[in-house]
Amino acid sequence: MTLKDRSSLLHAGLVLALAGAAFGAQAQTTSQAPATATTPTTEQIEGAFKRADANQDGKLSKEEAMRMPVLAEKFDQIDKDKDGFLSAEEFSAAVIGPK
Repeated sequence: MTLKDRSSLLHAGLVLALAGAAFGAQAQTTSQAPATATTPTTEQIEGAFKRADANQDGKLSKEEAMRMPVLAEKFDQIDKDKDGFLSAEEFSAAVIGPK
C-alpha cells in the first residue's frame, strides 16, 4: 500500500468518524439533516475536536484521541510535530485530507 493510499484511507476513516460524531450531536439538538460524510464543515471539525478534548486544554492527548478509534489508530502519523499531542490544526488537516 502506498503512502497516498494510506493517507486516503486515514482521511476516509476520519471523515466517517467525524460525520458520526456530528450526526449524533446534531440529532440531539436539531432535526436538520447533517452534512454529508464527504464534506465536513469547519463547525463539525471544531465541534468534534472540542468534544474529544476532555480537559479543554486545546490539544488532544493519546488518551483523549481514544474517543475516536480511527484517530487513535493513526495518532502518531497525524502528530506532525511529534509532541505527543494533536493540535486543532493537526486534527483539521487530518480530517480535511490531502489536497
